[in-house]
Amino acid sequence: MSTTGKRGSATETVIDLDPEERAATTPVVVDEDPGDAAPAVVDEDAEDVGGSLPRRAVRHPDGSVTLPLRRPVDLTIRSAAAGTRSETYAALTFHRLAGGDLRAIAAASKETQPVVMLARAARLRQPIMSALFDRLDAADVADAVRVVESFFGSGPTTGR
Repeated sequence: MSTTGKRGSATETVIDLDPEERAATTPVVVDEDPGDAAPAVVDEDAEDVGGSLPRRAVRHPDGSVTLPLRRPVDLTIRSAAAGTRSETYAALTFHRLAGGDLRAIAAASKETQPVVMLARAARLRQPIMSALFDRLDAADVADAVRVVESFFGSGPTTGR
């Protein structure tokens, strides 16, 4: 179910994470209180690594990058374990990809590869990213892809 408000307002979408054909459900755990999250530090004098980031993107000390969205997206998510909840996505945080992520992206159909890539990098479930992707402003999609592409250069290590 989708509803669209006035021009410029967010779009609301309901995502059912429990399709009837799935026999078992996996509980969804969201840590709403991450505790000691590292503060964002931007070194404007650092050399460009991998690719240029959009100006509004913030690179964190752990190597992740947060991209504030030009137009936030509201989703209503339904699951048996967590019930129905509303979430507003005003920013997305992307992380470096691992070999398993690249394998999952390569295994996806050509049409879904961008969604799978962003879902894996943002550490979001694919149905959620699919709904977000379809409602994101095209400039936000392009900037999100730029952020993920920046991880393919010889970027800074995260200490792991």
